[in-house]
Amino acid sequence: MPPSNSGPALNNRDYTASKVLEIERQAVFSSGWVSIGLESNVGPGSAHPVHVASVPLLITRTREGVLQVFHNVCRHRGLRLMSEPCEDLRELICPYHAWRYTLAGKLVGAPYSSGKKGTKLPEAEAESLGLVSIEHHVFFDVIFINLSGNAMDFEEWIAPLAKLWQPFDSRRLRLLSVSDYQLEANWKLVCENFLDNYHVPFVHGQAGGPETAVNFEDVALTPDIFGFILPQGEADKPKPPWLPRLDLGAEILDAQFLFCLFPNTLLIMTAGWFQAISVQPSRADFSMEFLGLYLMDTIPDQDKAAANEFSEFMNHINAQDAAILGELQSGRLSPIAEHGSLTPYWDETVQRFQERVRCAYDEAEKGSA
Repeated sequence: MPPSNSGPALNNRDYTASKVLEIERQAVFSSGWVSIGLESNVGPGSAHPVHVASVPLLITRTREGVLQVFHNVCRHRGLRLMSEPCEDLRELICPYHAWRYTLAGKLVGAPYSSGKKGTKLPEAEAESLGLVSIEHHVFFDVIFINLSGNAMDFEEWIAPLAKLWQPFDSRRLRLLSVSDYQLEANWKLVCENFLDNYHVPFVHGQAGGPETAVNFEDVALTPDIFGFILPQGEADKPKPPWLPRLDLGAEILDAQFLFCLFPNTLLIMTAGWFQAISVQPSRADFSMEFLGLYLMDTIPDQDKAAANEFSEFMNHINAQDAAILGELQSGRLSPIAEHGSLTPYWDETVQRFQERVRCAYDEAEKGSA
């Protein structure tokens, strides 16, 4: 349990220095389970390039529906295969020398590799030169990978949250929208802002006043999975009458669960909707984010316009956060920002996140000693 009343555990340099981000890419984003995409957003016959810790990766789905994650580089000269998402694919073709791969990663063509037309690589050699895959797992439609391959078993890692959310049926999820954001802020500020329940009534007044935010419970399931619960979060806020809701027990029917899956995954679960955010650092002062918004059932045609308005409302809230994040990043240019005072009532979860980051720094320092 982090201390309940103290200053920030991180200093300005942790939010502004490129050298710190390089440490984080190895100590944080390469060592544990990080989110990279949404399974529902990858259709059959498609490929989606992403980056984790500056490493180019590729999410593919075969026409038969098999989802896989690969290093996004040709096995010949290491060229990045794709830079933009593509649909309706039958093969992946390297733009440098036209080596061809199936969406399952198998090398099926290396034209003129011997200098002669119709050259085919020996089967054993072709098998050894397929795209290099990365183990992945899906939890409530979010795709997770571990670059190092040394993380805890995923099922063990996610088990405490899976148990807590057992009443929620991931099979009911219907992806309503996906939005991408470019944020002029360090990735840690994005996560801290999500975990800051204090700001909600003041920045997002349309979501309710202070009385809707004060009743919350901080929850730490593991060092990597923590957040807070608003037991009456949905009851305290206006709900669209058309919104389908799961038939849950009274104790969680109106609850809002907000969790960080360290380092970069931010999830909100309710009986009527689900939101998944994944944050990727681009520079020390710039982050990329995607936001997936889900409903708990397919929406009838007569309610689709209202559902789209709901999506716009939720993304407007995120846009408000984007503006605040830019100002938070600017504040890190002042030495005064290092002397803030975290409040005992509101900031325990933010401090828990900062302490988790600091722990990763310490582990990296020990490993390099």
